[in-house]
Amino acid sequence: MNGIVSANGIDIAISDHGGDGRPVVLLHGGGRTMDDWETVTPLLTGAGLRVVAADLRGHGESGHALWSWPGAIDDLTAVVKDRDLDRPAIVGHSLGGMVAAVWATEHEECPLAINLDGHTNPTGPFEGVDPDAARHAMREFLDNSLEQRNDPALTKLSEELDALDLLATYRATRCPLVVVSAAHLGGEEFLPQEINEALTAYRRGFGRALEAIDTPLLTLVDVPTGHNVHLEAPETVARLVLERMT
Repeated sequence: MNGIVSANGIDIAISDHGGDGRPVVLLHGGGRTMDDWETVTPLLTGAGLRVVAADLRGHGESGHALWSWPGAIDDLTAVVKDRDLDRPAIVGHSLGGMVAAVWATEHEECPLAINLDGHTNPTGPFEGVDPDAARHAMREFLDNSLEQRNDPALTKLSEELDALDLLATYRATRCPLVVVSAAHLGGEEFLPQEINEALTAYRRGFGRALEAIDTPLLTLVDVPTGHNVHLEAPETVARLVLERMT
């Protein structure tokens, strides 16, 4: 059942698939919509879980609103309350995965949060290259891309990504958190060589820093897919949820 949830004056579009089982909320990535979950959802509902998917603010059928992490958490809270979900698991891809990770820092009652290959702007740590040169190349590439798009909403999103310390967020988790890292981004052939090298160094350096986090609540999973893990390997994503929720 599709519907709209009001969150502080912002309409958040949802798809409530019903059921009486343990609840799971699915959040898509930046520039995507909740339709991304159409192959994962039946795998979860078929196992008895109740699934609710939502369009993030400024995406899909949801209302236009500039991005902020507190705002996204407020939107998610409104969905949880409106649908009367008792301690839902939060599963997100990319931008939605980072929302799930932030949620995990505030909700110790949450049974599970999963971030599917969600990363902030690649400004470090870098491994195997000159970090200053890599950081400069990435910053220039991002700034040029934003200037070409001339989209205030995208600029605000980029600023919020810059401001989020994702490693600190993972260290601060208060509930079981699974961080899934894909083997590659996909589309690398369309990027300049120096950007590909910087991205590779970033993913390598960030992975090392991630492995160094010492908390029993954090589980790291590597998958041999591109960035769109849930589209390429829906059964793998469903298994990550079901192993911990059923």
